[in-house]
Formats: sequence, structure tokens, C-alpha cells
Amino acid sequence: MNRGSLASANVLKRHCHHVIDALGARTPPEAFLFRGNAYMALGQPYFALADYNTAAQVLQLSGQHQQRCRKALEFFPELQVGTYPADNSHLHIHVHPYLDENCEVTMISNDVGRGLVAKENIMQGKVVVRRADPWLRYPVNDRMCAYCAGALPERFFTCANPKCHEEYCSRDCRTMALSLYHSRTCSCEGLQALELDMYSQMKASESITEKNAAAAQLLMLRVLSVSLQQQIVPTALSEMRILSGRLLFHPKTLAGCFLEIYERFTRACGTATSITYEEMVGILARVTANCFHRENCVELCLPRSMLNHSCEANVAEDVQTGDLKTTQDVPRGRELTINYYPQLKHLDYLERSQELKRRGFTCLCHRCKREKSS
Repeated sequence: MNRGSLASANVLKRHCHHVIDALGARTPPEAFLFRGNAYMALGQPYFALADYNTAAQVLQLSGQHQQRCRKALEFFPELQVGTYPADNSHLHIHVHPYLDENCEVTMISNDVGRGLVAKENIMQGKVVVRRADPWLRYPVNDRMCAYCAGALPERFFTCANPKCHEEYCSRDCRTMALSLYHSRTCSCEGLQALELDMYSQMKASESITEKNAAAAQLLMLRVLSVSLQQQIVPTALSEMRILSGRLLFHPKTLAGCFLEIYERFTRACGTATSITYEEMVGILARVTANCFHRENCVELCLPRSMLNHSCEANVAEDVQTGDLKTTQDVPRGRELTINYYPQLKHLDYLERSQELKRRGFTCLCHRCKREKSS
């Protein structure tokens, strides 16, 4: 497709999006149909399929639009990469207060994106990022607090709604959950059912890759719940705006099981006109790229997310304080990095890269590049 046609498709997509956003529940179904056409012209049939399905709930479509999407997907490569940019608008709120004065967030490269760099020479053992509580957590084991992911005591606290599945270790955690994400979605039985189904799928996962992917999707649901509580689109949340995203995805998956998650979510929460499928995938990309998988939970810790991964990291977490400290002297201008998977650092390149790939992660650190070329 030539550049002019792509520009026209983008104009049509934006126009339809503005119409849908402005009219809300009064949006004519043709707006979704036309936006689906724009997505098809842009080579994104998985997004088009979501809009065609929405239009088909009102219009009597023949099904040819959906068939055209699935036919196009047969010619797509097995894997594609989606990238989503960030901005620095709220770093002064969520990140800078936790950084040492000799560190700064800056652009590293087009491949890596932003990272944390030493502005001056930093000695070994220096705290470069002070401990910060995660913005959001999602427990990945049973009998854990829904808010802080701590173990539930013998006498735990339940939600006031008897049909709600969330349980808390304290009144404070219950109050914080209600304030941050839970009060708007607590009575939404469709969302509760979706969440429980996704949790069961995660627990039944046979590989680390599948389990991590399912955990990231559950954390994505929690981000969406925050946006519903604040009544803004998810990418407008200040915590989301500062995070970039990179998602390695199967196009047929976006047109299959993940599309089903989106459609169940929109039916349960009535968000078809406010949260697009593209928006949800963008949130998943940001969550997947920035979340940390702990033993009992998956979490988003915004200051920590500013550090990129390296298999020869120069920063590590102090297990007693939670601060991030340098493990060696770091010269001025050098990037500060942590190891997302420290249990793999002693493996050789082939084994390590295979294990990282199993976790859905491709490493671009200096060590991997050096060992790959040697």
C-alpha cells in the first residue's frame, strides 16, 4: 500500500475513533464498521476483527468482513513485534523522587529505548534507586492478599460484597484496594468471572512462558480496573504514560483467545466505546515489558522499571532494604542495569538465550551480543 493510502486509512481511523469517543453509547454501529475497514487497510486485521464483531451486534452483516480478516491472517508471519512509546510527563512524580542525584533517565538506543545512566562516577555499594512500593500487584498463588500479595492470616478480611472473590490480609489493604481499583468493578459479575477464568488458566499453565504471560494479562486487568475507577482511558493514566511497551505476539492469538478476553471485558464493563482493542493490547505490551515476576505475585514498580535488563548487570536489589545498589564501580555515562532473571546468569549463551526465549524475552545486552559473536 502506498504512503497516501496509509495516511488516508489513519485519518479514517482517527475520525471514527473521535466519533465513537464523543457519542459513546449513542454511536452508530457503522462507525465501528468503518474503523474496522481502516484497520484492514493499515494491515491490522486482528484489530479490524474486534470492530467488525462489535458492529455485527447491531448490523446484519454477512460475516464476510470477519472472513476477510481471518483470510488475511493466514499470510501473516507467525510472530510480530508491537512497540509502544512512552513520554516523560510524570517521571517527576513516579520516578525521580526515588533516584539518586547522580542518576538520570535518558535514551539509550532505538532497540532498548530509555534507561538509567550514571551522571557521575558511582562507587560500588551505592544506592541508586531507593525502595518504592509497587504501584500494582497481582497474586499468583492461592491464599494471598489481593492487594499486597502477602500471606493471608488465619482471620483474613473479605470484601463487603458476598459474591466477590477478593480477600485481604488487613483492613488497610481492603481500604487501599477499594480506593485504587476495586470499588468500581466489585459488583461486576462478568469481570469477576473473567478474572477467575484467567487465574485458573494461569494455574493450569504447563510452562513458565505461559504462566508469565497469563500473570501479565491478569495484571493488565487490574490496570484496566484502575482506569475504570478513574474514568479515563488506560493509556492516559500517569503511571502508564511513562512506560514504554514491546510485545512479541502471534497475530492469530490476537484474533482468537485474547480477542475473547477483550470482548468479555467490554460486555461486562460496557467499555466498547471507550477502550478499543488496540488500547488493551497497548496496555498489555507495557505491562509485559515492565512487570516483575516474584515468587508470589507479578508487580509493577515504576522506578524499578526504568532499569533495563542485562546478563552482566551492575545493580542488584538489597534483599534486606529493597534498595537497588551498585554491585561494582560504575563510570560516568555507563548505563545502570539489573538482571531480571539472575538464576540464569551462570549459564552459557546458548542455554541462557533459550531459557530467556522460553520466558518470552530476547536479550540485547552487551554480554549476549559479545558471546553470540564469539
